[in-house]
This record gives sequence, structure tokens and C-alpha cells, in this order.
Amino acid sequence: MNNKRREKISDLMEELSTLKDRLETIREEEDEARDNMPESLQNSERYEQSEEASESMESAEEALQEAIGYLESVAEE
Repeated sequence: MNNKRREKISDLMEELSTLKDRLETIREEEDEARDNMPESLQNSERYEQSEEASESMESAEEALQEAIGYLESVAEE
């Protein structure tokens, strides 16, 4: 792989990392909102939806990190 393509991959890795960080911030905000729900809502559908959303966002974060790892290995070749 030539340096120009390596540079493009490096740019993609930075973009993915930024997206991962933004998603992490949103997930943390959702977690905090759920943690601050009144006790009367802690067994509600709204609470469960919040938990599911956080779990999905966490899975997406992991997928983005995995993609970054793949790109790192490509750029090293």
C-alpha cells in the first residue's frame, strides 16, 4: 500500500475515533439520565428502553473500535 492510501486510511481511523467518542458521550448522557430517574420509573418501559438504547450504543462503540483495529492492521502492512 502506498503512502497516499495509508494517509486516507489514517484519516478514516480519526473520523471513526471521533464518531466513537461522540457516541460514547451520548451513551453516558443516556446512562446518567436513567440513573437519575425516580424510583417509580425504574421498572417502567421507559427505563427498559433506555437500558436497551445504552446497550445498543455500547455495541456500536465496540464495532467502531473493531473497525479502527482492522484499519490499523491494514495501514501497518
